[in-house]
Amino acid sequence: MKGITIATIGYFIIAFVTIILIIGLIGTKISPAVRNFYCSFSRGLRGILPLPEYMRPPLPSYCRLDGVIFETVVIESRDPEVINFTISAHCLACWERTGRLNKGQDTICYELVLRRDPSGPVTKDGVNQTLVKEGYPTILEWRTDDPITSARSIGISYNAEEKIIEVV
Repeated sequence: MKGITIATIGYFIIAFVTIILIIGLIGTKISPAVRNFYCSFSRGLRGILPLPEYMRPPLPSYCRLDGVIFETVVIESRDPEVINFTISAHCLACWERTGRLNKGQDTICYELVLRRDPSGPVTKDGVNQTLVKEGYPTILEWRTDDPITSARSIGISYNAEEKIIEVV
């Protein structure tokens, strides 16, 4: 019995080492479809991990989308006006890097993390007012709770099909 167990463990170790070597040898030649899946999975995993930014694993360099890098921004303020301005500024930045350049793919630009509960409601109208002042009235689609009244994570992404910025 012990001989069979030791032999089985030996086969598992050999199989594991072989798989690691194969992945290591073809790792730089990963097809674009597998690479896109891996990058999307990694971004999603980084987004849902309840860890501070400095503890999250970094994305590989090939997961950058034509100069657009997914960034996490922490908002420490409780003032709804500051939060509205920050959300609208990041929506504009996302639009400038993706929508204005007519990128043909959906892109996650930012994750905004509200560390504290806002002292008042953060609404779609407040963010839109800031955008209208800057001359961008029709680029935003609000797909999150309205109003935002508690600490949470907010995603800002570009929807290539509808050619708009989404606040999720």
